[in-house]
Amino acid sequence: MTRYARKCSVDGKGMNSGFLFENEMYYCKNEEQAKEYVESLGLNWVKELKTIHTKKEWFYYTEWEEIDEDEFFDSHGNTYKLCLNCRKAVRVYTDFNMCKCENHL
Repeated sequence: MTRYARKCSVDGKGMNSGFLFENEMYYCKNEEQAKEYVESLGLNWVKELKTIHTKKEWFYYTEWEEIDEDEFFDSHGNTYKLCLNCRKAVRVYTDFNMCKCENHL
């Protein structure tokens, strides 16, 4: 399974690069999606692009090279964590985050 660092706020799928908006922890994969988001807030895309690399920066493009083992995503946007005992990827839908390994018995 390919692991992804973030989940796209537009299509709900995993992503390892894209735009991060700090105001709401909003993630999107490409400039077109970023522009749509900025304009949906009633802001001017060209003007907001000029805030990148300044003190007023509130969004930027990035590539996540390291994937957090505490929480990661698959290509469909499903959330995973590592089993607390055997360290295998476990889809998160329980509070226990354990696979069916017998190491925790």
